[in-house]
Amino acid sequence: MPNILLIVADDLGYSDIGSYGGEISTPNLDKLASNGMLLKNFYTAPTCSVSRSMLMSGTDNHIAGLGNMAETIADNQLGKPGYEGYLNRSVDTIAEVLGSVSYHTYMAGKWHLGLQLEQSPSRRGFEQTFALLYGGGSHFNITGPDEHRDPSLYRENGRLVNELPEDFYSTTFYTEKVISQIDGNINDGRPFFAYLAYTAPHWPLQAPDEFIAKYRGKYDVGYDV
Repeated sequence: MPNILLIVADDLGYSDIGSYGGEISTPNLDKLASNGMLLKNFYTAPTCSVSRSMLMSGTDNHIAGLGNMAETIADNQLGKPGYEGYLNRSVDTIAEVLGSVSYHTYMAGKWHLGLQLEQSPSRRGFEQTFALLYGGGSHFNITGPDEHRDPSLYRENGRLVNELPEDFYSTTFYTEKVISQIDGNINDGRPFFAYLAYTAPHWPLQAPDEFIAKYRGKYDVGYDV
């Protein structure tokens, strides 16, 4: 059985990637693309957790409980089936399915499919997890996405996380976390499914200084050009 690494980049346009003609340097992604397949016809839902519910379950988002994002549920949707605002128990996740056939299951990054422990990835088939529960937040620290959700909520293997490392940067940290999870069982003969869900380039737009300097002036002519 093959190992599976599923990478999601939040709010990334496909044409940002070098292999699709983007001007941003993405050599590692380009190398993967050159040895694989490029898809040209792909659909998502209009919002984040709605799309994630379908990705995780393989079902329509209304079946999975995210008929609308939890943050934007309308008054006439409250309490209605399919609008629970979290990934409900009517569906199985890809991690639950693969775990049932001896896969190791790992995840790091954005979850956005439920805040409570019973709704967390550690209770939906992932054996090792480090999950941002909200839809966004600072890429450098635990500052939340707004004054009503500050600090950000993280869970590691189900437990709430109260602080992050001083050198935390989301993209680097999530990558290293998944590598560590995989390496922990690398020689036991079982395949793995790893879900690596980056928050960048989701707002706030933040990057290490050296990356910002690399593109300084690149976009001064405006997006039309």
